[in-house]
Order: sequence, then C-alpha cells, then structure tokens
Amino acid sequence: MHRRLACLAVALLVSGCSFPGFSPPPNYQYVVITAGGVGLRTGDSDVPPNLDLKLHATGAPLQPSDVTATLDGAKLALAQAGTDLVATVKPLLALSSTHRLAVAVAGMKTQDITFSVIPPTAAMIAAHIDPVSGLVVDAVFADAPDQTAVAAALPGATVTWIDGEHARITWRGKTPPSISLPATLPTAGDAHLDPGITLSLVGIPRNAIRRVTVPAAPSVKGILIDAFVINTALSNSSFAFHLGAVAETSPTGWQAQADGTVLGTPDQAAVGRAGAAGVPIWPSLTNNPDPKATDQLLTNPKAVNVLINEMLAAIKYDGYKGINVDFEGMLAADKDPFTAFVQQLATALHAHNAKLVVDIVPHDFAGTNAYSAAYDVAAIGKAADLVDLMAYDEHGDGGTPGPVAGLDWDNSILEATLPDLDPAHVLLGVPLYGREWGSIGGASAYSNVLYNALHVAGARVDYDFQTQTPFILSPNGSLTTYFDDADSLARKVALVHTYGLAGIAAWRLGFEDPQFWSLFSG
Repeated sequence: MHRRLACLAVALLVSGCSFPGFSPPPNYQYVVITAGGVGLRTGDSDVPPNLDLKLHATGAPLQPSDVTATLDGAKLALAQAGTDLVATVKPLLALSSTHRLAVAVAGMKTQDITFSVIPPTAAMIAAHIDPVSGLVVDAVFADAPDQTAVAAALPGATVTWIDGEHARITWRGKTPPSISLPATLPTAGDAHLDPGITLSLVGIPRNAIRRVTVPAAPSVKGILIDAFVINTALSNSSFAFHLGAVAETSPTGWQAQADGTVLGTPDQAAVGRAGAAGVPIWPSLTNNPDPKATDQLLTNPKAVNVLINEMLAAIKYDGYKGINVDFEGMLAADKDPFTAFVQQLATALHAHNAKLVVDIVPHDFAGTNAYSAAYDVAAIGKAADLVDLMAYDEHGDGGTPGPVAGLDWDNSILEATLPDLDPAHVLLGVPLYGREWGSIGGASAYSNVLYNALHVAGARVDYDFQTQTPFILSPNGSLTTYFDDADSLARKVALVHTYGLAGIAAWRLGFEDPQFWSLFSG
C-alpha cells in the first residue's frame, strides 16, 4: 500500500498531575506513534498486519515502566529498541479488520486510536490472442507480489516481469485450460490476495479480451436501465435482444431548430419494438450543435412555444410517455433561458400525464465548469421528473489518455452535483464506448477499440486500480486505448446503490461489451 510519506506525530500532552512520594516521570514532551514506519492516527486504513508499532519520545528515552499499550483491550508486550519501545503482533491481524489501540504514558493523557489493517491486494489477469505470440496473459497487481510464489502457482509458464507489479505470462508448449493464483499469494506490506483469482483460457476468440479482477465487482441486478437507441443496425439489434432488461428507452432522431420546429423523427425501428413490448418511450430531443442557434431558440418566447407544442403533439398522437431533453454545448448566458424552457416544458407535459427527463453535464470537484455552466442543477431537478447526469468524457480526444469515466471521477462528480438534487430522481449516465489516443483516435464501440488495439503485436492489457478501468498499450507507445467491459461497468453501475439513485442512462446501445447484459440477468 502507498501510505503517507510524511510522518504524522501524535502528541500526547502532559497532564500536569503530580503525586506526593512518587518521582515524576521524565519530561517526554511528545510521543510519536508509528505503525510500519509511518505516523498512526485515527481513521488510518493502511496499517500493516503485524502492526509494527513504535513509540518514540522527543524529550527523553521512554521507560517501559511508564508505558502501557493495549490492542482491543489486550495488553501489548513492549520491547526496548534503543530509546524507543516497539511491538508486533502474532498471529497477524486480518486484512481489512478494524482495531483500537490505547497508549498510556505516565504523566500524559491516554491516546486512543482506531485504525484498519490494509485490505487484500487487488489484481487483474487478462488473456488475449496476440497476432504473433498466440495466447498471452497479462497480470497486474496493485502491490508487488512475491515473484517466486507467482512462478510456483504457474507451473510450465514463462513469467516475464515488466516491473514489480506487471507480468506477461506465456507458454512454449500446450497451454493449460485455466490459470489460478491462490488467495495466500503474498504481496508487499504483508498483504496477500483474497480471494484468489482464476481465469479460463479455453475458447478465447481473436480481437477479444477475457479478464478477471479481484476484488470482484458488486452485483447490480435489479437496477433500472434507461437505454438510448440510435438509427443503426448494431444499436437496434442490441435493443431487440435486450428489451426485457430495459425499463425505458430514449430513441434519438429529433433536433430542435432556432425557430422551435423539430428536424427528424425518433428512430422508428426502436419506437416500433418498444411499443410492441410495452417499454415506455421517451424520445430524445437534442439542440442544434451551433450554440448561437440554441441561444436564438431559448431567448425567443414564440420559438419556445412552438417547440413545446411540437412535443405535446408527439405525446398526444404518438403515445410517448415522456420526453428526454438533451441540450448540450450551450452558452453560459443561456442558463436562465434554458431553465425557463425546462420549467415550461415540464408544466405542459405534466398536464398531459407525461414525464420529463433532462440530461445535464455534472459539476466537478471544482464546482461549475465550462461544460456545466448552462445548467441550473437545482432548478432543473425541481422541474424535471428525472435528471440524467452525463458522467462521461472525463478524458476526451486530443487530451491526455485516460478513462472515459473513471470510478473515482464518477464519485467526485456525484458528490459535487447531488447536493442540488434528489438522488432518487437521478439517473447516472454510463458510457458503453471506449476511446483511443495515438495512431488511431476517437471514441468508438467496445468491439472496435479492442480490434484496433489487439491487432498490434505485443499489445499489453493493463489496469488502473484507482479508476478501476482497463486499458491497452501498444509496445511502441503509438496507441493507448481505454475501454469499459462488463466488470468495469458494473463498478460504476453499482454507484446507483451507493448513492440511492433511480438507475442508469446507458449511452448508447450497440457500443457495449455483449457481457454487459449478463450483469442484469438471473
């Protein structure tokens, strides 16, 4: 574990008490408490399993007779180590377990510290067919494992270490049907895997990745899915196959013009399928990509009325259950006009028993940003039935490679945006696509980005444990590909449970890893 670099001193303050007939203790001044060589304080969650406790006084050498330390109420055996006192525990403390340490020094106030032991080491193993080497497996560890133990767990394999946390596993002869690394596999800081990790190597197709990560992703069964569908064969095929998992659908095709008229129609194939299956249809209404045209629309009451009447006619004559408003790239100056439009449209739709969903760019940890400036989040949340937080494009074209939506980033934007909203009326926008940087660039479907990345001999599958997102690196650095598969998507979708959200809005069907749907079945 990467713990704090600065040693945090815990000051045990002199109480000022004295007792007749007893010699006062030395003036210890401050006592520094460390675990594993790093200052220990309440709330720490990266303490080594053996505790590795050290007590150091800045004013005088500590005397064992002046110090009592207990762990969960049991007295620790303190040993003299120069001018310090030290202690370790056996058997080792369980990984992720929580404990209470009490340190009493004569003449000082007792210090109580509650801490947790380091968690099990996270790891990923991923297999694919290299165009030159054949079947290869990439192993990635959050903390350096014992390389001898890894080799022992993989008899017959050649394990090539790229660095302390990354290895490439290959076979010269016949490959085994599966590989496993045991839960007892030791890693840095006296940690280990828990649970172990097993990956089947049978039947892996070309241009595909099979991977397993521990800890496993949480279950997301039962979570509501609002699915965006566009007029492509892939998008409609995905919708047709997975109608039963979709709670509502937002077919694209409408675009609002500057005069309030609407260009296009919602994807008719999706509308027909949803209608036949009884899936509520909330067509998606986008704005003109020219911000000036959107400004002309929103600042013209007559044009706004025309647009609202167009939406009411669609509700009345086409039987839609609601409208999804997806206005993006607006001028910051249009914040109030857009809010007024949302409020007017919501009132009109509600009068016809229809719902309104509004897509917004969420705020980030720094507050309102250039992309979210046109959204009055609180006012929109009060008017709309649901708000879709478009939690994607954390890293975009032309910028630094990174996740389309890392788990840590998702958490940060939810924490920044939800204070203005009722979480029970919020959909988390989830990206189903990947993105490439380098010789090939841009966003594309899961299958496309994998094909491009794995077509390069020597490509290596890696994993970012902080963002919990997989990525692929070409051997010469010419291509970097971040993608989301079923495992990484499950970790984001599970935020619905964490924050008590209404569900997810999936952008868009046809982009996804086919295994994405297995998350919601059974």
